[in-house]
Amino acid sequence: MSFAKTVKEELVSVPIGLEEQLAEFSAFLNLHTEFHIENRHKMLDFKTNNPTVAKRFLQLVKTLYQAETSLMTQKQNKLKQKQTVIIRVLSKVDDIVSEHSLLENAIESQELLTQSPDAKKAYLRAAFLSSGSVNHPKTAEYHLEIFATNPDHIVFIQHLMNHFELNAKITKRRNGYIAYLKDAEGVSDFMQIVGAQNSVFKFEDIRIKRDFNNSINRVMNCEIANEKKTIVASNQQIKDIKLIEKYMQKKDLDERLIHIMNLRKDHPDVSLRELSDLYEQTYKEPLSKSGLNHRLTKIKQLAEQIRESRGLS
Repeated sequence: MSFAKTVKEELVSVPIGLEEQLAEFSAFLNLHTEFHIENRHKMLDFKTNNPTVAKRFLQLVKTLYQAETSLMTQKQNKLKQKQTVIIRVLSKVDDIVSEHSLLENAIESQELLTQSPDAKKAYLRAAFLSSGSVNHPKTAEYHLEIFATNPDHIVFIQHLMNHFELNAKITKRRNGYIAYLKDAEGVSDFMQIVGAQNSVFKFEDIRIKRDFNNSINRVMNCEIANEKKTIVASNQQIKDIKLIEKYMQKKDLDERLIHIMNLRKDHPDVSLRELSDLYEQTYKEPLSKSGLNHRLTKIKQLAEQIRESRGLS
């Protein structure tokens, strides 16, 4: 089961009062319900590919309007085996259309039905149930969206989301629009707001583990890169040391340089900090990292002078 489906399974079990029922029903009507007339009979068709969401709509239309309904299914297309569930409302259609201004100024009706915070949450819950999706937190991108074909409806949804300071954005999507959230905190807060408490716990648990693993990987990659850098630098230092030993007499070299040259040859894999500690242990004399860098730079300069004077590459 996808994470989005898990969230929806939880949301349809959220208990709601009359005010929230009307708000949810309004979202279902405006986002996924079609009004049409067949043989002079007015009908409303609510369509979804999620049977659990269809059941939620059916409960609402029965509770709020005691309407007569019928259930139908149809295949989406030949390639996809998913079926669309259609709840057809056969009675009380005039009452529903009138109460929700479905054929007139629907936004004004929606605003009246979502005055309280709980009603706003209920509308967002049904909007997500009918046309929303959310990425699994184990993926590389956090993303939650709600789709609508009508630009006024998507602006209204964005307005409700941002009432709760979610910073939702809108973009065009194929034959419609989406209001979306792209950050983990926003996605988590949205699920908390609409009542998916268990999904929030699951989301946060997976997110924390994923972010922790990513942090570990970054640290390990950094350590590997530093180790590789140390080895490359050490190899070059050893080449410089061998060149100096080949063309210069020890009596012409500073004794402290000779100490560093010997230590580096004996310990080619250690870092500068470790080499500094080894120097202090071996020669009983403190040597800072900057002091060590200064002597290694001197070794490099001597090697470059030899290469230049002898025409070595």
